[in-house]
Amino acid sequence: MRVKPLFTLAMATVACVALLLVQAVGALELPGRRLSHPAIAGYEPGSDVTQHNLIDLDQQEMESHLGNDNFTAAGLIYNHGGNSGAHAEITLVTALAADAAKSVAVSQAGNNAATGTVKSLASAGATMVKVTYTSTCKEGGLSQQDVTGCFTMTGGNIVVGGVDIGAPSAILNKYRTLAGFSTAAEAKMRGQEYYQIYRAYYGNGHYSHTMVTDALAGTGSCSTCDPGARKQFAKKSSAFMGVWMYVIREMEDALVDCANACINCNDDPVHAWDEAVAFYTGSLEGISVATATAQGSGKLLHQLADKRCANFGTCDSASTNVNTRIFTQWDLGRNALQNGRCIEAIPVKRRVVELMSVPLVQGSLRYAYKVAHLSGGSVEKAEGAVFSAAILPRVAACDASAARLISDNMAYTAATPMAAGYPAVKQAFESVYSCLGITCEDVGGLISTGTDYYEHAAPCVTATTTPTTASGGSSARFLPIIMILPVFIA
Repeated sequence: MRVKPLFTLAMATVACVALLLVQAVGALELPGRRLSHPAIAGYEPGSDVTQHNLIDLDQQEMESHLGNDNFTAAGLIYNHGGNSGAHAEITLVTALAADAAKSVAVSQAGNNAATGTVKSLASAGATMVKVTYTSTCKEGGLSQQDVTGCFTMTGGNIVVGGVDIGAPSAILNKYRTLAGFSTAAEAKMRGQEYYQIYRAYYGNGHYSHTMVTDALAGTGSCSTCDPGARKQFAKKSSAFMGVWMYVIREMEDALVDCANACINCNDDPVHAWDEAVAFYTGSLEGISVATATAQGSGKLLHQLADKRCANFGTCDSASTNVNTRIFTQWDLGRNALQNGRCIEAIPVKRRVVELMSVPLVQGSLRYAYKVAHLSGGSVEKAEGAVFSAAILPRVAACDASAARLISDNMAYTAATPMAAGYPAVKQAFESVYSCLGITCEDVGGLISTGTDYYEHAAPCVTATTTPTTASGGSSARFLPIIMILPVFIA
């Protein structure tokens, strides 16, 4: 957000102090209303995002198929879904005589098993109604389907709010998909702060989808990949590029809705923010912090942070554990949005993105080391290439030469992988930590055993300085506002 030229110094100071309080709260939680929706790894959403949370089951099935070398089945679940956001597009023989309002109950006269609610307003004269399933209807790209609760062509007339609206002429069941997170990016994310950086770097709006589909087919960017590398490119590009950016999209959407005073509209700011948490976490992490900290429980970004912090010795401290810190930010953002304090959520969003970047850097460094020093083969090369691809646009926005060095050494197609050596790649990442909004302590060092680090892989140390006044006294108490102000007016 850019501050208007006429914004007074006093107002700017107050705003910056408010921003400082938002960023410095740490582990403290702001007071909020009592919530009753299912929790997500300890986070209490202000809206129902149960269906959104199930997207990780698509990723889980996709990875299962990849593990069996079934790239075709992996593509079906990736492209068509089946677990999240089930809804039917019901085309009618006769146009609607009256409006079909959102959330009104829908049933089928001769099919008691099928139930749902109107997904979005269908106005009088429309010949199609979108219905969100409340019964079980799992088709899409699932290998094991359950159609017991699906609307059918032989089930009789459609009933909306107790009113018979006639027979269907066609029924199409659709689902939220992992592919859609990327293929819809151009339409949904154009102009958004972080998406534009990635789009510009890769030259297209569906860069992660391109990487996944190339890997599944063994063509294009993955034409030289062996099966092991194809698996890594497919599953990691899906979760750590496609889902990663869509989490940010939902936060951006929440901010736009809040700025438009859209508190009670269809996609209100709290709901969009909750969707970001759901897509970051997934259903497999459970509802509590305890279940979410269990290793191996998830398939999305929450689990990635758990895995990488174990590799880099950053799990145990509340000051370095990525998930602990991100969930503090989720709470801050939700509470600010619930109370219409839109501007307070802007630095929260940016802090979440910074923290979400840490596991990508850690993953890049881990596999760079494996390739450079631990005889890593095609699989390790592919993993390093995907992790670096997931963070390179942000690196390039900070320093193009650092990004080029990382890419030249970590690209799957590099003539001599890690030719410059691990210390050079590590230093290239470290040179942009400040710009990325992270620190040496956030990233940690690559653990070999216990608390010992691999050679050349120990943590760097963030340099600290103590500003002084002209008379030699410390002015540190004024430093946070000075540091935060550029973020506020950027």
